Amino acid sequence: MKNDDFIRQFLEGNPKALDHIYTTNFTYVSHYITSRSGSIKDAEDVFHNALLILYVKLKEKKINIQSFDNYLFTVCKNLWKRENSKKKVTNTDVFPLVSEELNLASFYLEHSQWELYKEKFELLSKQCKVILKMIFEKNSYESIVKRFSYSSQTVARQRVFKCKKRLTQLIKEDSRYSNLKL
Repeated sequence: MKNDDFIRQFLEGNPKALDHIYTTNFTYVSHYITSRSGSIKDAEDVFHNALLILYVKLKEKKINIQSFDNYLFTVCKNLWKRENSKKKVTNTDVFPLVSEELNLASFYLEHSQWELYKEKFELLSKQCKVILKMIFEKNSYESIVKRFSYSSQTVARQRVFKCKKRLTQLIKEDSRYSNLKL
């Protein structure tokens, strides 16, 4: 399958394309992350975030890639490196020098973002809400498979991806989104 056809199928949410992505790439990403002090759950989170990033960038035509698999792996590596660098904070006695006005502005921005998220989350299907809540609560994909009687974890991962994609789409379509980006 040509790269352009594959990308088109990925953007359309074609189950065969998504299944191919998981079966071809997840093992490599999982191995990379678990060999660098991560867990399978970390690998799943990074993999899904990378897919979401790729989906958004490809949909907005912000990138042109030659090899989907290589680009996906690179995004996963970068996300994992960024995640690991966040965990390496060693000095816990840091006192932020932030003015009260900046604090209030940050609070207002975060509150507005949270309100937009909650509003759009409520527009999702009941099943998507439950699935995303399970993911946010760090439930395993196996528990999602059992809860919804899916045939495999791959199906559960695809469903999580579609729900995240739908939520992201709803948020970005709102006129307030551009004012609330950091």
